[in-house]
Amino acid sequence: MTKRGPQLLLTILFVAIVFGVPLTQAIVDVVVDEDEPQVLALFQQPPSEENLRAFETELEEGSLFEQAVRPVFQLVRYLSLGELGEKALGGDAEGWFFYHPGVRYLVQPYFRRPGQAEDPVAVIEDFARQLQARGVGLLVVPVPGKASIHPERLVATVRPRPAIYAHTTRLIGELRSAGVDVVSLHPAFIQARQRGAVLYMRSDTHWNGEGVRLAARVIAERVREQPWSRRAARPRYLRRRVTVVRRGDVPRMTRIPGEERLFSPQAVACHRVFRQEDGAPYEDQEDSPVLLLGDSFSRVFQTDAPGAAGLIANLAYELQLPL
Repeated sequence: MTKRGPQLLLTILFVAIVFGVPLTQAIVDVVVDEDEPQVLALFQQPPSEENLRAFETELEEGSLFEQAVRPVFQLVRYLSLGELGEKALGGDAEGWFFYHPGVRYLVQPYFRRPGQAEDPVAVIEDFARQLQARGVGLLVVPVPGKASIHPERLVATVRPRPAIYAHTTRLIGELRSAGVDVVSLHPAFIQARQRGAVLYMRSDTHWNGEGVRLAARVIAERVREQPWSRRAARPRYLRRRVTVVRRGDVPRMTRIPGEERLFSPQAVACHRVFRQEDGAPYEDQEDSPVLLLGDSFSRVFQTDAPGAAGLIANLAYELQLPL
């Protein structure tokens, strides 16, 4: 009986933790928040994948133990092991960080599967067809992930090459086979890298000012091939080099307490666009024939500091045409 004492104690502790955490949370929900226990939401809606994921997210965000224990655990894990969590990967000693899902995309199997419910190629093809019926052309521009352009900052022996971004190349080929017009940025980015250019920020998922400028130039070259496109009769915009100090988004994703003291900001050179006539920063115009739909790669430096220095403004400069 004596020999089984430690085993029994550990079993009791394990059971207490397993049942104690949800019971304590339920008491907090009822007594402190004056609400029904959050776990009851699990039985108030159909058990679909979407509902279960939403329940899991709400459970994590509202958990007393999550809020109290996780920050301490993350800080200790980073200080002792250098671990950054599930969303971030540390690069070389010069302070490079990478978005983990973006790296995983490069090494996992190709994401498109035959017969999948939401086939991205079919969705984009259908969107292009709807636009064409209204006399609108669609130009798709897949943005290169940081790890596909600067893999040597993650693994010193690896250099950027077509095999690394094979999934994106395959997607572009399938889109073109479906009749969708696509611009590939990878060739121009790789050529620039071979000349020694740095195109992405060290601790951020997004490109830097040079990456923005290069992407805008490549896209503008394709836009000018369109039958409706004509060069502006007179210059509308001018561009100036400015510097902005920016904290990377990857350290923020770690949710490590005090990350602003643990990770240094970076001074980033950008190309800010101004109107020729009055020197005011670039602004969109609703009557433009060009509409850009994008994600955060379109927002960075555009609505973020310094403003009017992102892809939108730089594409307008290249075209000498507002968007």
